[in-house]
Amino acid sequence: MQGNRRKKAYEEVAEAIRGQVFAGLLEQDQQLPPERELAENYGVSRVVVREAIRTLEMAGILRVQKGAGGGTFVCHDLDKPLVASMENLLAGGDITLNDLFEMRLLLEPPAAALAAQRGKPAGLVHLAEVLELAHESREDSQTLRTHNLEFHRRLVALAGNPLLSLLCDTVMSILVDSLRGKLNRQTSLIVHDYHYKIMEAVRAGQAEEARRLTVADLETLRELYRNMGVEVGRGQAARKAG
Repeated sequence: MQGNRRKKAYEEVAEAIRGQVFAGLLEQDQQLPPERELAENYGVSRVVVREAIRTLEMAGILRVQKGAGGGTFVCHDLDKPLVASMENLLAGGDITLNDLFEMRLLLEPPAAALAAQRGKPAGLVHLAEVLELAHESREDSQTLRTHNLEFHRRLVALAGNPLLSLLCDTVMSILVDSLRGKLNRQTSLIVHDYHYKIMEAVRAGQAEEARRLTVADLETLRELYRNMGVEVGRGQAARKAG
């Protein structure tokens, strides 16, 4: 049976290194020993070590840096496999920008409601800070856009669910990258105004209002893209039906 198969040598080495990382024995940005030394330590060939490193690099646990000062380093890009999968689906046409918008609508409004219920004072302060930074950047389209995105990230973080934050941030990042160069200052100003209302609802503990306003914010953004001629697609179900 599949569950009883013996692990391959590179899988055992990868599991050992992964265990050291998550146990805190190998810290963020710490450089691993050279391949030859790792091979000796684990009693395997350098080919096995190389495959183990490649596996952990794909998982976002290690990063391999080439050139002078290069080597293998510990990292915590644990969302890397998820990001890669979504990017491949988008590139292959299996999902559209509309699908990404729908994911934001499924994830962020409930997160805003949870933020209104669970938000701690320190988190509310951080949310207000980025809102103020956005206000100060109203004349700078790129900076305003950056602060607007950070507002959403901090809003979701207030929900207190790391997995929700991971999913939202991944979807948001891919959507933003896909729309790079297609946005304008007026769009950023319109959604920025929504952020003030969302902030007040969260601060007042009004969960349903925070959810409703976040839906309105995202739907307005999607409609603005369409009005600018950005093709956001019809969604996977509609494509298959067509």
